[in-house]
Amino acid sequence: MSGTFVLSLDAELAWGSFDKGLSPELVRAAEWENREGIPRLLDLLCRHRISATWAFVGHATLDHCSGHAEMEPVSYDWYSGDWFQYDPASDESRHPEWYARSSFLKVLRAPYPQEIAFHSFSHVDFANPGTPGRRAAQEFAACRKIAREFGIRGDVFIHPRNRVGFLNELREAGFRTFRPPDRTRYRSRHAGLNKMGNALADLLGTTPLPVVPYLDHELVAIPGSMMLRPMDGWRRLIPARSRRSRMRKGLERCMRDGGIFHLWLHPIQLYCQQKAMFGLLEECFAQVSLLSERGDLTVATMGETAEKYLASLQQGTNVICASA
Repeated sequence: MSGTFVLSLDAELAWGSFDKGLSPELVRAAEWENREGIPRLLDLLCRHRISATWAFVGHATLDHCSGHAEMEPVSYDWYSGDWFQYDPASDESRHPEWYARSSFLKVLRAPYPQEIAFHSFSHVDFANPGTPGRRAAQEFAACRKIAREFGIRGDVFIHPRNRVGFLNELREAGFRTFRPPDRTRYRSRHAGLNKMGNALADLLGTTPLPVVPYLDHELVAIPGSMMLRPMDGWRRLIPARSRRSRMRKGLERCMRDGGIFHLWLHPIQLYCQQKAMFGLLEECFAQVSLLSERGDLTVATMGETAEKYLASLQQGTNVICASA
């Protein structure tokens, strides 16, 4: 039984966590992501002939910026002031930690096809009541405008921090596909417990679960199977062998049972322990490439996966549901 490998990448730069503290380390990591991380990861994918879904924060793709006074304000209990107060309203030449137009264009024009998706326009929290509906609609519209500018489909959306919200508005804006939270064996209503469970799974090297698409608010939902965690802070305690084992087991499980092994990560999080992190991806991509060449594994983007799923619904064919 053949399985499918899907890789989604959340390209954030400083937008990803500035609201939790704009430290010099974040600035260095974000600039590295733009100048080195994204190009290096793209080269690795193209060498192994793997198409991935690159979800860019829309603002990071701008050629230049002069401010966003028209955007409806957000209000969060952990963040004070205007959401754009740290945005330098500049361009990539002066602030490559905020703007990554060149990296975006490299992905768009890659020698082996890649998919452009969006990770919101400015990385707001769509599940928080402090995000007004008007701001959500503005975020979606700004992303769609970028897609039209470059003549791309761009109808795949990944919510910041996987906090899903405003799905009706997302659909109305012209998006078709999104990534809900990962499919795990145990999930509670408490985010802290879920994080602990995911960390324990990484430590123990347990097998990630295959996923299948499903419809939610008439959008195609494609959950994640596993996030490749960075090697910073407490995450350094997770052995490389456990991470390697999980990716290998995820591929084996989806080929055995059918379904999708949906791996995802943040390119900025390859900044710490670069040799080890890129080494893990090199091994994984080499295995994926070999399995794909033998016909034992299909490689697809989120958009391609959604197309296949919608076609199966129109044809009335059954979709295989992976067992837990």
